[in-house]
Amino acid sequence: MFKLTLFILGLILGSSAYAATGTGHAQAILDTPLSVTSVSNIDFGTIAIDPAAGPQAVTMTCAGWVTNISCPATYVCSGGSLGMMEVTGANGVSFTRSISGSTAVLSDGKGNTIPFVPKTLNGPDVETFYFELPVVGMGYCGTLYLNGDEPAGAYNTTNAGGSGFTVTVNY
Repeated sequence: MFKLTLFILGLILGSSAYAATGTGHAQAILDTPLSVTSVSNIDFGTIAIDPAAGPQAVTMTCAGWVTNISCPATYVCSGGSLGMMEVTGANGVSFTRSISGSTAVLSDGKGNTIPFVPKTLNGPDVETFYFELPVVGMGYCGTLYLNGDEPAGAYNTTNAGGSGFTVTVNY
């Protein structure tokens, strides 16, 4: 009798009369992938150094889109322009931009180097932008740290011994 009761209970409890089904749904929003394109490099122009002055910093300030190079009194600086990158992405969304590789290196390709610290246009290392158009222009600048005894030559991050910095953008 006990087995019969268990059998009947199994039929009742396992019956599909107590089962129900429902339909689940999902959605996704796909954004345009971000891309970063270098438009122009930072150009510190021509710098005439005074070895007697010792270590000095030459800073390109990022005040808006105006290029302003702060040159030590014992140096002569001429020319120069901000670097420029373009970010392409989805219209109407925001993204952040950060600069990593806190110190880049300019090299003359002959073993002589100058440390360079890049900065974003408005100063902080991380900025938030909003796409009003699918392309946003971003300026960047920074500081060169000169010892005062570097030999004359053309120094840049692409020469042997030089290293650049990374600009990262994220939705």
